[in-house]
Amino acid sequence: MNIKDKIINLDTRDYHMHSLNFSDWFNSVDEIVKFAWDIWLTEIAITDHSQYAIDIHSRKSPSWRWLATRWKNVFNNINVIFWVEWDIINDYWDVSFDIQWKEWNFIILSLHKKPYKWSLENVNLAYENAIKRHHKKIKFIWHPCLKETSEFLDIGKLVILANKYNIPLEINGAGLMLWKIDLEKQKNMLELWDRFYINSDAHNLYELKEARNFAINYLKENWYI
Repeated sequence: MNIKDKIINLDTRDYHMHSLNFSDWFNSVDEIVKFAWDIWLTEIAITDHSQYAIDIHSRKSPSWRWLATRWKNVFNNINVIFWVEWDIINDYWDVSFDIQWKEWNFIILSLHKKPYKWSLENVNLAYENAIKRHHKKIKFIWHPCLKETSEFLDIGKLVILANKYNIPLEINGAGLMLWKIDLEKQKNMLELWDRFYINSDAHNLYELKEARNFAINYLKENWYI
């Protein structure tokens, strides 16, 4: 099965990474942008965790609203985007969609074990309700096959729903590289997807350099591309 035509960013764009400025990366936005240029990226999205997740993990950060509204790339020609990683909170439709009360038109939907307050047995309903209510704003869905949250996930049902609303999903480079992905469910996902992204989910410069390549090599080695 060749899925090459379904990949949105099989080039020099990476839309999933975290910064020291307001999340759980080891490097600042300035350092990320400088290094991304060195490894030939042309567009990146700084996509840090929601305020809800930051508060749960007791992380303190400088003013994100100041950073995202006043920061300009003075180093190179990379196009830098600021988005937010929404966290599904429960199995109704509640999500955390801001950092320091700033919202964005495009968001990335995700579900993490700690911010999600309900039983993982309800994870399918949580995804369904969040997508039905917020699908006009969801840019894509991150790492749905993470082992920590995928035990009860019906990945086929999720993909069919995402396809219905024209929402791409993600092959997560760092998740693959660190063995955090349920490979069987990811295989099922690849068989049903209409479109998807390959992103690094980088939390340090090493992962920014290697994680997307790891994911691409995984797809090649398993004859997906």
